[in-house]
Amino acid sequence: MATPEVRLTRERDLYLAVLRVLDAAEPLPPLQDVLAGLVELSGAQRAGLELYGEGETAKREWALFHGCSELEREEIRALTSRGIVASAIAAGRTVHTAHALLDARFSGSASVKSQRLEAVLCVPLTGRLPGVLYLEGKRGAGPFEEGLVALVESVARFLGAAAERALLRRGADRDNPTRTFRERLQLEGIIGRSPALARVFGQLAVAAPLDVTVMIGGASGTGKTQLAQALHLNSKRRLGPFVELNCAAVPEGLFESEFFGAFPGAFPGARRTMGKVEAAEGGTLFLDEIAEIPLAAQAKLLQLLQSRQYFPLASPKPFKANIRLVAASNADLEQLVRERRFREDLFYRLNVLTVRMPSLSERREDIVPLVDGLVERLSEENGLPCLRPSPACHAACETAEWPGNVRQLRHRLEAALIRASAEAAVALEPRHLFESVEPQGAMPVSFHEATRHFQRDLLRRELEASDWSVTEVARRLDLTRQHIYNLMKAFGLTRDS
Repeated sequence: MATPEVRLTRERDLYLAVLRVLDAAEPLPPLQDVLAGLVELSGAQRAGLELYGEGETAKREWALFHGCSELEREEIRALTSRGIVASAIAAGRTVHTAHALLDARFSGSASVKSQRLEAVLCVPLTGRLPGVLYLEGKRGAGPFEEGLVALVESVARFLGAAAERALLRRGADRDNPTRTFRERLQLEGIIGRSPALARVFGQLAVAAPLDVTVMIGGASGTGKTQLAQALHLNSKRRLGPFVELNCAAVPEGLFESEFFGAFPGAFPGARRTMGKVEAAEGGTLFLDEIAEIPLAAQAKLLQLLQSRQYFPLASPKPFKANIRLVAASNADLEQLVRERRFREDLFYRLNVLTVRMPSLSERREDIVPLVDGLVERLSEENGLPCLRPSPACHAACETAEWPGNVRQLRHRLEAALIRASAEAAVALEPRHLFESVEPQGAMPVSFHEATRHFQRDLLRRELEASDWSVTEVARRLDLTRQHIYNLMKAFGLTRDS
């Protein structure tokens, strides 16, 4: 029997675990802590959380247990009394029995007989899906105390949404087309799980091990630099340097010295300087905005690719180059070749393998995880509080147009974090992101808000027309189920609403 001081400490630890559940992006570890705390506080044999599908014959969709080994868990999942669980869910009230085996309501249940259940406490969860918080007492210990029953009921009120998040996360991981690539490649710098991104990863998996030139296309701000870094990290040269040169930022007269380096005598006051090619020796040289290379320098770059040799300015002898070249451009190089603004022979030398980064409009299901990841990263970089974006903020970002892609989203979020921190806000809201936000009860005042209203109304109509079947709506709108769930949460759409 625990002393009052020990009991108070355990209750405090339990509520702290519940608070971590509410605040956690990944709810599974703190949910395990809550179940462990309940077992310790109550002296129960085991504790469990279960979620069921909708309908009278709904099957168990998700379960989590504490107090049994890995080998026992599947058996426990199969033997949890359906009668006790069904009673709690159907009535919407707690079921507490001192001895299930002797209780006329449940004594005929096969699972009660096989486990010889005695004290059982089963509390229904609140949330979109029916579920329970389930405690089984030790044999001979008698019923649970009334005070404990009230505490478990209090805890259960907070766990339904977290259990649903765990279920959605498991489904998202299972349906994640990028998962197999992430398991065997280093892709931590690229956030997202869309089919469009999975296609990019498929191309990267082929290109990375080969020591050939890769051309990365895509609109401005899509993340071409991050893709180039991923190519390097997954190549044979990953232990060598990754050197980046933005060709658009180098003045035309300085390009050769910046690229190839220089020796004394190259120009008045010249010293021995190392160029980007030499700095990248043994590694990867990434040339961003390669369409901006001056025509005179294009000829020397072509020579480098053909002979793997180059001459620093004023050097009496050639240098050998052991580098892999990755180039990127948001321009149409073929059109520039036709206009004689880019050398045709250089274009073919660069265009050995091509990978195109999709725009945000092509992978809208990645916007919410991008927002969350960028907010966390920007908070750390700027020493600001890590404010969680609200559902309305997620919806505003997901429905807005981002012509500047990830770069524009990042800058907008950075400004929003500064504004929100200055006013000591508890979360990021649409007003922190956009200057024009729709007042309550008014008509939409911006294109972004009008688009958001249209998407919300369209989603509501489709859900109602399909009797709230997320699978059917996903098929009709050509979206993933995870994307539909994200939009429902962002727009606050529930069957009851």
